[in-house]
Amino acid sequence: MKPPAYKRCIWIVLFYLILFPVPANSIDYQIKEFPIPTNYSRSVDIAVDSTGDIWFVEENANKLARFDAKNSAFEEFDIPYKNAGPSSISIKNDVVWLALALDNSIASFTPSAKTFKRFQIPTKDAGPYNIAVDASGAVWFTERNANKIGRLDPSKNSFKEYPIPTQNSQPSGITIGRDGLIWFAESIGNKISVLDPKTEKITEYEVLSSLANPSDVTIDNNGNIWFVEIRSNKIGMFDVEKKKFNNAIIPTSSSVPTSIAIDKNNIVWFTENKGNKIGRFDPETAMFTEFDIETQRSLPTGIAVDKDNTVWFTETDRDANKMGMLKQGSRVRGQGLGQTKEIPEVKNQKTKKDIFSIIGGLVLISIAVTILYLSRRGKGK
Repeated sequence: MKPPAYKRCIWIVLFYLILFPVPANSIDYQIKEFPIPTNYSRSVDIAVDSTGDIWFVEENANKLARFDAKNSAFEEFDIPYKNAGPSSISIKNDVVWLALALDNSIASFTPSAKTFKRFQIPTKDAGPYNIAVDASGAVWFTERNANKIGRLDPSKNSFKEYPIPTQNSQPSGITIGRDGLIWFAESIGNKISVLDPKTEKITEYEVLSSLANPSDVTIDNNGNIWFVEIRSNKIGMFDVEKKKFNNAIIPTSSSVPTSIAIDKNNIVWFTENKGNKIGRFDPETAMFTEFDIETQRSLPTGIAVDKDNTVWFTETDRDANKMGMLKQGSRVRGQGLGQTKEIPEVKNQKTKKDIFSIIGGLVLISIAVTILYLSRRGKGK
């Protein structure tokens, strides 16, 4: 005796699901959040030192903070310059460097002595925004208001400033290549640019998307420049050798990517400020994976990756006021955005395996409906 038609339909669907499980856009991971001791601190930029401790700046609280990752303990240091407005942080040789936007200065902090030292920028109201330190110990920074790139030689207490060719470009993120070249983003200029310290020449490259608002920048293990495009909602890449741009659309619309970092496996990590997520992009497979932050509307901003590939980020919302940690797992599956290493500008699309699963599912549903229809029709005769 044959089983009823509806039971046959159920068995068909179950058999399909066993063979072709629904593709999961997920990765093994754990996000943990740590409340910052000072309320409404507005923690923004973040960095990791050689011991694995996490450092970040508290813009509203006018503090520098350290997080002992091993013991999950915070330590905060009051910046001794009133309303300094710390905006960026960089660490070199265990010295912490800060860009103090409202104080118009660069400051150093020596953890062993727990002392600050201030260096006043020559240009008035320069608006130091982002900071990086080169191999020689020279401190480079963007002057957002003055439209310049600044260089501080701490040993001589001397500054040198380089005017940017594009007027009112509003330079933001800055990073340094292994060859010593200084790369930076022009938010309003819509360019990724490079300064050669030897020739003092600045070369500018227009990004692919118009009005992209490129912001934070970093360099991967192959020397390529990666950056976030705030307004166009993309991750961008500039191939230094080919002088060619590529980009990829972030799956979550209007996510407002703000900061970017590269881990030792060349995986790109970024914060989605309005999307309330941490994003992951694998250049080899051109695939995104996104991780939801449990705290709602946390406004993640700064991001850094330690030597163990653990991702650290700041949550700037006044009510969230946390630092987050994302520990990676071993299995990686994500939302495919094409299968090319060139990372062309692509729209959200499924991988071939996903498409096959979806089409197969539709076919089997159609078969099941047909069986049910014919069964009922046969009974009606």
